[in-house]
Amino acid sequence: MSGGSERVLKGFAKGFVIAPFVNPGDGLMTIPFDICNPDSDVSPEKSHIPPSTSRYEHEEEVRSIIRALDSGRGKTVAARTIQLDVNVDLNATFDNLCFSYPDAFVFMFSTKSSGTWIGASPELLLRKDGEFLSTMALAGTRPSSSLDKEWDEKNRDEQAMVTEFIIDCLMRHCGTVTAGKTFTKNAGPIEHICTPISAYMPDSALGEEYEESYSNRLRRLLTELSPTPALCGSDRAKSLELIRNLENFPREMYGGFCGPNEINGVSAFFVNLRSAKVSPEAAAVYVGSGITALSSPENEWKETEMKSKTIINKLITSEV
Repeated sequence: MSGGSERVLKGFAKGFVIAPFVNPGDGLMTIPFDICNPDSDVSPEKSHIPPSTSRYEHEEEVRSIIRALDSGRGKTVAARTIQLDVNVDLNATFDNLCFSYPDAFVFMFSTKSSGTWIGASPELLLRKDGEFLSTMALAGTRPSSSLDKEWDEKNRDEQAMVTEFIIDCLMRHCGTVTAGKTFTKNAGPIEHICTPISAYMPDSALGEEYEESYSNRLRRLLTELSPTPALCGSDRAKSLELIRNLENFPREMYGGFCGPNEINGVSAFFVNLRSAKVSPEAAAVYVGSGITALSSPENEWKETEMKSKTIINKLITSEV
């Protein structure tokens, strides 16, 4: 939980780090730890709240992405927004999310440039503990009540693309990369396919390409990882172009990442998802799904409906 806007630092530093979906390296901000106050009452910044995406708009985006994929292997994430005309009690909502999702990274931050965001992310982007790194490939979605033991081809293929991307990215930076056993990870009303991945990035120089500070190497790795195919697409450049052309709202901080940097040698950054942007008299829930050649526009809409309940059902609000 982090609040404060007067002394936000531009770039990657010790404190609570925030990065947007597009160009995370250029948009990095840090709230110094000494102004992060988990006990303070946070009031939302006044900022633009996008209107809701209609079902027609979302299904048309999904159809356009499927046509762009042209039956090939690949994916692009289609997102939508749900506008709520409510006053959100941020502190009560934060407590509710912590109670409801004890295994999630519950976050809240507020700056003048980013606006105010709150969420409960199930997805670790990168954790650093000394020279050891850990992350996860998280993709595929179905209801937690599903009785199926096996995941379908669409979800397995979608998650495999994320796993391949993350391993390839880590291999360019780390001496050792190891993928663990894939399992089904619960995330409240839904569940995902998850592959834990660990790596070792030594502090000592390994050649000219590593002759930079460890902090800079970590920042560079983070901005190469984000956004992963779980939030953008398997071909990042093509997916970003599709997203820009097809979505009628900027994703801003949704799909970026946030988290504490350097607490006793440990840093942990999580993807900004299952989240809402909050203004004094309205909020917008952001939600997306991975589109492949096997996707159905109707099923993808239903998936985003399921995901949105993770945050909508936990907001403590009053009507405007």
